[in-house]
Amino acid sequence: MKESDINLNHEIRRALITGASGFIGNALVESLHKQSIEIVAIDQLPCERTHNKSKIFDIKEENILDQFLTKDTVIFHMAANANVASSVNDPSNDFQNTLYGLFQVLESARRFNCRVIFPSTASIFDTTNELPVSEKSYVKPSSPYGAAKVAGESYCFVYNRCYGLDVRIARMFSVYGLGMNRFAIHDIVKKIQNNNKSLEILGDGEQIRDYLYIDDAVHGLEIIASSGEAGEDYNLASGEQVKLLDLAQLIAIEMDCSEIEIKTSGESFPGDVPKWYGDISKIKKIGFCQRTSLKDGLAKTVDWLKNNN
Repeated sequence: MKESDINLNHEIRRALITGASGFIGNALVESLHKQSIEIVAIDQLPCERTHNKSKIFDIKEENILDQFLTKDTVIFHMAANANVASSVNDPSNDFQNTLYGLFQVLESARRFNCRVIFPSTASIFDTTNELPVSEKSYVKPSSPYGAAKVAGESYCFVYNRCYGLDVRIARMFSVYGLGMNRFAIHDIVKKIQNNNKSLEILGDGEQIRDYLYIDDAVHGLEIIASSGEAGEDYNLASGEQVKLLDLAQLIAIEMDCSEIEIKTSGESFPGDVPKWYGDISKIKKIGFCQRTSLKDGLAKTVDWLKNNN
């Protein structure tokens, strides 16, 4: 299937986005709005890009979403805790925001027979898997964040098998780009701004990640929603492995600091997964392809971060 064969307007006429004020949720709202798709944006905080359609609600309240749903609504459930370190420090909060919120979304979707797109994470995978990890790789999370996402995936599969609910899982890797306000790329840029002579990065610098630009991540969510299959999971990634040390060097070059001394801390935070990148052959079969290279994506992101946050 070619990308030109996919017309989202034929598949998605009305979308409800939870977590609409978050990094990915915000970008998704913007993209769907440009395609003239009717949007309802839900979050506990105001969303800057909702074009006067923002609704301030806590999705953990029972039946709270029912007032916004019709049978043709596609729910992009982006609301969740999205921080491994904070999930380790406060697992109860992570459980409530990630798993219990999903349960309420699935119950509302079941009452109205809505399609649900659930963003999971590469953090679900066991650290002993051969790389790249595929949808069939062994699952054994290393953090409460990963555990909540595994449980969330399980609930999605159960609701599909028991109730016939159209639930599709987008297993997201390391998303970056305009609008990000934390994680490795953000932190490296800010550290170099504060000290352009020396940079310390976490761990040994050998950590491997799979970085996907925000526009490609949103595009992948839309493709899964329009062209994926109910009850299926898809790795949403670039399929390219990048060492943290190499990433830091690329960012330093982009910031005209190629001579900066890069040091490693030797330790990372509890729950951190040392290496991952994704096999994207399955999602490519439904029309996905990475459109922004890491070099081009970093150039845009670094430029934005230097002038924001």
